[in-house]
Amino acid sequence: MRKYAILREAVRMDNDDSDSDLLVKVMIHTIDNDGTFLYLFTTLDEYCGASNDYWFENLEDAEECALDYGVRPEDWILIDDPLPHCQHDLIHPIRIKGRETGIPMWGETEIFDGDKWVDFDYEKLKAK
Repeated sequence: MRKYAILREAVRMDNDDSDSDLLVKVMIHTIDNDGTFLYLFTTLDEYCGASNDYWFENLEDAEECALDYGVRPEDWILIDDPLPHCQHDLIHPIRIKGRETGIPMWGETEIFDGDKWVDFDYEKLKAK
C-alpha cells in the first residue's frame, strides 16, 4: 500500500533552522512483512525522490509520525504500489536500467509508458 499527501503548509525538516530544505510532501509505503516507510520530500516534482525517510514496524506508527508534519487522515491520496524493481519513493514507474536482470546500470533510468520501458532522462525533463 502506498499513499502520499501534500502538506498544507511547508515545514522545516527535523527541526532544521534552514528554509532551504522545507518539507512539502510525504509518502507512506507499507511493504509486506518488512514494515512501513515514511518518505519526506522537499519538492512537489513527481519525478524526484525523497530527501529523507524513516522506517516503522507498522502503518499506524508511520501515520502518527506524519501527523507531526501536519498531515490529516483526509489528506492522503492512495496510489498504486511500485512495479517490480522500481523506485519505491517515486509516484511514476521508474527504475534503474538492468535492475530487473540483476545487472544494474547505475545512473541510467527508464520509465514504463504503459506499454513498454523507455529511456528516462530526468535532466532533459527538468530542462523543458
